Amino acid sequence: MLKVSELDVSYGDVQVLWEVSFEVKEGECIALLGANGAGKTTTLNTISGLLRPRRGNITFFGEDLTRKPAHQMAALGIAHVPEGRRLFPEMTVRENLEMGSLSGEAKTRRKETMEEVFRLFPRLKERENQLAGSLSGGEQQMLAIGRGLMARPKLLMLDEPSLGLAPVVVDQVFKVIEELHRTRGMTILLVEQNVMEALNACDRAYVLENGRIVLTGQGKELLDNEHVREAYLGL
Repeated sequence: MLKVSELDVSYGDVQVLWEVSFEVKEGECIALLGANGAGKTTTLNTISGLLRPRRGNITFFGEDLTRKPAHQMAALGIAHVPEGRRLFPEMTVRENLEMGSLSGEAKTRRKETMEEVFRLFPRLKERENQLAGSLSGGEQQMLAIGRGLMARPKLLMLDEPSLGLAPVVVDQVFKVIEELHRTRGMTILLVEQNVMEALNACDRAYVLENGRIVLTGQGKELLDNEHVREAYLGL
């Protein structure tokens, strides 16, 4: 489905990704793991067209995305839920969700999809007429994920969905991620610092360190990897 090949990315003269290559097959949940500054968010931003690589290419169902602008990605079936949520704080929950479904099939099936989002996140239904900026951090993260789902994506990219959340909310968010993947068969690319949760939720994972992929393997396999346990799990 998604193939990233030999990706080099820089901010000005500062290179942050070196020869990053990985693939996401249809129906998989793939985790991209690493510490702060490893290049995880840069990778997602490059896939979604917010950054242009110096070298390498990105294909989605065989179509070259490398030079496509960001505004075309939703129509192609890629939804990016960014780090920090990036909601419209002066708009209601419902209005924020509607912003995720402005074109194509997503627009024609907006009512159906919104009902699905409200089933996944009942709290959003309770708050649907409330301003997004007045929600708690956990509710805002639910809304950000819900807005991504409104696009009816073929690939859902989640950037640090557990960041800054209370443990009980982190559990809720990962239960939804597992339901989307295991029950509904959604393809997910997950960037996450919560390594234990991510490896339990996903099929495979890639570990980024200093802009390079240094490890890859099955989720359960990496949980037993000595380097992962020492560097990321504190075991």
